[in-house]
Amino acid sequence: MRYLLIATILLFFNFGCASICPQSKQAVLQDQQDFSLAFAKFQDSHRIDGFQKLISDFPDSIWADRAKTIILYSQELDQRKSQYLKLQKQSNENRTKAEKADQLELENQELMLTIEKLKGSLIQSEKYPK
Repeated sequence: MRYLLIATILLFFNFGCASICPQSKQAVLQDQQDFSLAFAKFQDSHRIDGFQKLISDFPDSIWADRAKTIILYSQELDQRKSQYLKLQKQSNENRTKAEKADQLELENQELMLTIEKLKGSLIQSEKYPK
């Protein structure tokens, strides 16, 4: 009797697990295939729509968890790229403004010299009226 119980338990574990698993082998293969296709698409065009579809089609899959991670990192990279481009634009604008300020400073110095020369000429003309 004891051996019959052990044999029954072993049979249940060997053959019963397949009926308990929430996903069939085909579904597991399909979500992995979808992940591979989405990843290939992501590498080519940096599009995440394949991952989003995988998550909606197979929400409990380990591949959906991996897709979520890739989406989060992709969004983070996009935000950082946007911030970098914004900072680079501001840096270029600041460089342009600094160059313009330097140019205006030189022009100002030239005008100050011209004013001093004109003052000297005015003083000379007042000393010796015509």
